[in-house]
Amino acid sequence: MFHFVTNLTNTYPKDLDILKIGLKSLEKVIIVESKDDSHSRDISDIKNSIFLKKFLELGLGRDGSVPPMQFEQVSFTHPVFINYTSGTTGLPKAVVHGPGFLLATFRDMALHFDTERDSISFTMSPAGWVSWNIVTSALFFGPTLLLFEGSPYFLSPTFLWDLVDEFKITHMLIPTTILDEYQKRGFVPRKGSLESLKVFMAAGSVVKPQIYDFVYENIKKDFAFASTFGKGHFNFLVWKVELIL
Repeated sequence: MFHFVTNLTNTYPKDLDILKIGLKSLEKVIIVESKDDSHSRDISDIKNSIFLKKFLELGLGRDGSVPPMQFEQVSFTHPVFINYTSGTTGLPKAVVHGPGFLLATFRDMALHFDTERDSISFTMSPAGWVSWNIVTSALFFGPTLLLFEGSPYFLSPTFLWDLVDEFKITHMLIPTTILDEYQKRGFVPRKGSLESLKVFMAAGSVVKPQIYDFVYENIKKDFAFASTFGKGHFNFLVWKVELIL
């Protein structure tokens, strides 16, 4: 098992104290350098820790080339993901999922939403949320994944929509609460934009009826709009899809 640390300053002391105790299955603590000088930090007190750049170099051949990928046969119960429940029924609970989750991902993303190798999928899901596992797992059949971290409100009223045109995004997933706020603030795309967008998903809670009107009247008409929510502990979502042509 690998554990990723993305911010050394904010991680101390709680998470790292847990890591120092020692988890039997933990092979590496991979630290992602968030700043140019992050690699200069002393991480010797974190057992089995390594910076991401050095970790990636471990997979290179002696001549610096990338060797062929090797696949390992594992059981259907082999642990792949830890997914956290939403917390609506108490404290969030960690649920371990196996490779069978990839089958559900393929069904939803490839068959229902026509995700393919040329697709570019956008998500602003936090790691640990079920939608993060779903969208990132789609990488195994070839699309490009575009991740966003930050506030979708303050840079400009059209910032999020402008990303669609800049990166030719075909599939987009945002929390329903953000879409609610966009409707209240009137944050809509520029005219003639979003040509590449085929599927738009709002996740995390039920979409209100007036939001459907807002989407098809102010965002785009000729695409599939999906409301996704529930069943996070099973690592699949309830989909409600509407398509207006």
